Amino acid sequence: MKALGRNPFDMKKYHTESLPQMLKSPRCVVLKAVDDETGEFAGFCNWGLIGFSPDEMPVLEGRIQPLEKPITASTQQSEKDQSEKDEPASAEQRAPEAEDEPQDDPIKRLETLTSGDLDAWQKEVMPEGTKCLIVIGLSVSPKFQRRGIGSALLRWGTSICDQKGVFAWVHSSEPAWRIYEKAGFQVIRSLDVDLDEYAPCPPPNEGPDAKWGHYVFRYMKYFGAKN
Repeated sequence: MKALGRNPFDMKKYHTESLPQMLKSPRCVVLKAVDDETGEFAGFCNWGLIGFSPDEMPVLEGRIQPLEKPITASTQQSEKDQSEKDEPASAEQRAPEAEDEPQDDPIKRLETLTSGDLDAWQKEVMPEGTKCLIVIGLSVSPKFQRRGIGSALLRWGTSICDQKGVFAWVHSSEPAWRIYEKAGFQVIRSLDVDLDEYAPCPPPNEGPDAKWGHYVFRYMKYFGAKN
């Protein structure tokens, strides 16, 4: 529905522009699932790792690791500054906002509501010094759904939680939350939005009296095994 605003949000364009930067970020691990027989792309999961020191970051086959550097006070500060720049966030939080966009745009008001709620959650769940994992994005091609691919991609991160005794969280969309629940995530709180309060028009091709209905964003956590 955000594509109906005066400054439409293009999810495909966002991912095309942001994914290359995330692939280079030392705080992100992007996992790709490929069909062994055909080589077809089946899905991916983008994990963000918060509060892990460089020597705690997982080493993945085929990924170029950053060069080792002597640690000094100046390099520590430089790495801290860079770390803050590289700190991963969800797609919704990273979506660019148009400056001076009229507040009478209902889609803009919806974005303000959802982004503000996500920001409040992040401040609550990740105070300074927190060590955790974030599911930044998870997507499985429709052709490969219901074959355990999403669960396998999530298991990579939840196994780290179990090993390190840390938690993971995700800001789940309405269609995806069941797969997170199946992977062991628990709903901590939710944001229930009546989309018809913000919709500039009825759903396309469904008639003038059609309704958008409610959409529930779920904030979910996976609690790693305590060592």
